Amino acid sequence: MEQLWFSDATAIILAGGKSTRFGEEDKSMLVIRGLPMIQYIALQLKEMFPEVIIGSGEIEKYSFLGLKVVPDIRPGYGPLMGICSGLNESSNDMNFITACDIPEIDGLFISKLFEASPGADIVMPVRKDGRYEPLLALYHRSVEKKALEMLNEGKRKISDLTEKVNTVYVEFEAVEWYYNLNSMEDYLKYISETR
Repeated sequence: MEQLWFSDATAIILAGGKSTRFGEEDKSMLVIRGLPMIQYIALQLKEMFPEVIIGSGEIEKYSFLGLKVVPDIRPGYGPLMGICSGLNESSNDMNFITACDIPEIDGLFISKLFEASPGADIVMPVRKDGRYEPLLALYHRSVEKKALEMLNEGKRKISDLTEKVNTVYVEFEAVEWYYNLNSMEDYLKYISETR
């Protein structure tokens, strides 16, 4: 299979959220195939992108990855601020943004997002049931300014941003189109299914 390489784009892994559904466990450090999940994700992305950034205020914690770790410009404002902070540090206009709890990164999936990206500010996957995933999407660096304006107005939802910029939605067929490990139950199911 041909290796996909997105030469003019950056990948940003957001790892700043609280993992309340995991109790005391840090979901970014849960073990996947012998590696902390965030490292497992980063290694996949390094095979596809010339620049990979970690969005987190815990610079020391993630220093072992050997990647740029970017804290939120203003901590405590949620994932939209994490997106802004990552875009601010990115070297490229187009940025693939993912969360630290989505362990399998499919290059063909990303490629389909890029196919829809000309002229778009955000390219977001959506399932047939209408659910979309804002933390597995492409963001143009230009949306940072609009996102900061919205945060200054007290609007913290990514959906508020998608309504204000040119957002293209790409429908994907499968219902189970990716693993999103939102709980310990999800993690254990994933480990069981991917052995």
